[in-house]
Amino acid sequence: MNLKKFSSVVLSCILAGSIFTGCGDDFSTKDSPQTRIGIITKLNASEEVLNEHLKNLEKVAKRPNINLSHNYHYYNSLNELVMGVEAKQIDEISTYRSVANYLVAKNPDFEILNHTVNMFDSFCCAVRKDDKNLGAEINSAIQSMQNDGTLENLTKTYITDLNPNEEPPAIAMPQFDGAEIIKVGVTGDLPPLDFVSADGKPAGFNTAVLAEISKRINKNLELVQIDSNARAAALTSRVIDVVFWVTVPGEFWTDEKAGNAPQDIDKPAELEITDPYFKDEIIHIALKK
Repeated sequence: MNLKKFSSVVLSCILAGSIFTGCGDDFSTKDSPQTRIGIITKLNASEEVLNEHLKNLEKVAKRPNINLSHNYHYYNSLNELVMGVEAKQIDEISTYRSVANYLVAKNPDFEILNHTVNMFDSFCCAVRKDDKNLGAEINSAIQSMQNDGTLENLTKTYITDLNPNEEPPAIAMPQFDGAEIIKVGVTGDLPPLDFVSADGKPAGFNTAVLAEISKRINKNLELVQIDSNARAAALTSRVIDVVFWVTVPGEFWTDEKAGNAPQDIDKPAELEITDPYFKDEIIHIALKK
């Protein structure tokens, strides 16, 4: 399955999802002031580009009593996002249900906000365009993991049924003598989805998925912690060969005929996107009032 095939079933990306999930207990009206929303720095779209496209989207969305245009601010890590809302630099954090559950369990001062529209992101890996064979191998592994239920079981074990009060467990990566080494960048900024433990070791869902991919492509995967804002640069500069976390845009956001953003608004030209391995609901969290 390529990007064009599966984008038709993806409900949104973080760009669109952050827009539709709104703010507070309900969506803002047209007369409400813009809410300051923090999100992790995008791969390729600047804050100015993102906010401009949100304004354009609001003009064509035709959804009553919904203000799609907010004031989005980029932060380079989850820790910076949390500090930003605690310092009242932003009002809310746009993130994912699994991440929100983890954060709220760790910090009782936060709460998950209620919204009237549920939207989702699909998550993929990314490779360089000149590594199409590697991308095809990862796609084959992801597809087989979907077909035999492995991805569903990993999601259940390391996301759905994970006790948010416990740290995701470490998982040993398989090793194959003499096999090619593929370096995979993980950030730790989407726990428990993309998680790095306090001692600097990737753990939980990311290691479980990548360990299974390693088995199926017969290559040694070396996990390398990188900064979220350096995901694309680390890949194109060959510091790593794969990025574990990339989101896929949905049709509503990317319908250029309707005046919306182009499909590749946040995909650097040098990258290829794999099939999705996970999807999660986009929601907002904020300090309790």
